[in-house]
Amino acid sequence: MEPSIRSSSFRPSDTKLRRTDSAVHETIQRFVESQWQDLRISQYADVNYAAKKFTQDKWYWLMPNGYSGYLVFLPKMPAIWIDEQFKKSYKIPIRVSSQIYEKSTVMIASLNMADAVLRLEDVWLHAGRHTRNTPFTQRWERLLDFFSVSYKPDAVLQGLRIETAIYEPLSSALAWDYSKIKGFVIAQGETYQRRLRVQMTEGLAQAPAPPAKEPAKAPLEKAPAKAPAKAPAPAANVSVAAIAMPHPQHPDTYDLWINGVKKGYAAVQDIELSRKLRAAVLSTKELRVSFEWNAEFSMYEINDLLD
Repeated sequence: MEPSIRSSSFRPSDTKLRRTDSAVHETIQRFVESQWQDLRISQYADVNYAAKKFTQDKWYWLMPNGYSGYLVFLPKMPAIWIDEQFKKSYKIPIRVSSQIYEKSTVMIASLNMADAVLRLEDVWLHAGRHTRNTPFTQRWERLLDFFSVSYKPDAVLQGLRIETAIYEPLSSALAWDYSKIKGFVIAQGETYQRRLRVQMTEGLAQAPAPPAKEPAKAPLEKAPAKAPAKAPAPAANVSVAAIAMPHPQHPDTYDLWINGVKKGYAAVQDIELSRKLRAAVLSTKELRVSFEWNAEFSMYEINDLLD
C-alpha cells in the first residue's frame, strides 16, 4: 500500500502551527537526548566517500525537503515536532489512535513550513521499543503501518499535509541530470545507522555505481535543499585555530572565521565533541576551536574546543 493524502484544494497559507512553551520544549528535548547516545540523524559525505559505503550495504535515495527533526508522541502530551538541533518545536495537530499515546514513539520527520508539509521518514522508537538498530526496511514497514492504520487524515484540524517520504533505489541515480542537482541528497542505508547527506557536484559526469542487489523501487520526493559548499583543500594537514559559529540549518556543521575572514565550513564527526560544542553554544557567544582538513570527507573537520 502506498499512502497519499494530497489534495488540490489544500492551501499552504492555512498552516499556523503553534510553538511549544519552554517547559514542553525542554521536556521533549530531554526525552529524545535520553534515548540515544548519538543523536545525529545524518552525516556529511562527499560523493567519493559515499561511493565507498554504497558497496557495503543496500542504499536508498531521498531528496531533502524542509528541516529534519523528530516527531514525538508521549503519554498525556500532544504530538510535538522538534528540529534535530533542538532550537524550535511545534505542536502538531494530528489525529491518531489512542494506543499511540500509551507508549512513547519517536519518528524522524522533515517539516517544510513554506509548502505546509510534514514528511514522515523513519521510526527510531516504536511503542516504547528502540528500532534504530533494526534494518531500515523493517522500520519502514512500521512507519507505513502507522500511517495506514493509526493515522486519521483531517485536513481541517491539521492545517498542513502529512505524508510519508518516498525513497528511490540507488540505481535510480544513474538517470539523474547531475548538472541540475544543487546542494545535497540523502542516502539511507539498510543497516547503516546514520543516513548520509551526500554533497553533489555540479556537472558530475557519472553517478556512483550501485551495488549488485537493489531494493524495490518507490517514487521520489521533490525539492532538494541547499547544503554548505565544500571548502577548498588547504596546502597541508595542520591544525588551525578559528572562531566557529553553528550553521543555522545543518547539524554538526559550523562556519569558521579567522581574523574576521570566513574560512569556510567545518563538520564535527566525534560524538562527545559534538555534545561539548552544543553545550558551549548555550553558555558563550564565541566558540574557539581547532580544525584541520579531512581528506576522507573532503572538507574541514573540527577536532577540539579551545579554552
